[in-house]
Amino acid sequence: MIRKPSYDPDHPPSSNIFGWKVSLIGLALILLLAGIAAYRTYTLDVPVGFEDPLEQPESKNYYREKADREAAKLDSLRRQQDQRRQQDQ
Repeated sequence: MIRKPSYDPDHPPSSNIFGWKVSLIGLALILLLAGIAAYRTYTLDVPVGFEDPLEQPESKNYYREKADREAAKLDSLRRQQDQRRQQDQ
């Protein structure tokens, strides 16, 4: 016959069906991904959004100028690599 598990009203069954080990692994994974996101935000100088939105950069073309500076830096690196290749040949 089918046996019913005993029910103790003082100790109801746990609702965590996966167990604490899987829950802690999930917590560690969430903290790892949050740490990676925070690190990338810090290293890439991404604006977080805590700044006053009414305060604008001094130049209206600030982000365009920043992109141009980065493109010029990459272009100069490519030019240096091309010069080294020509010298090696």
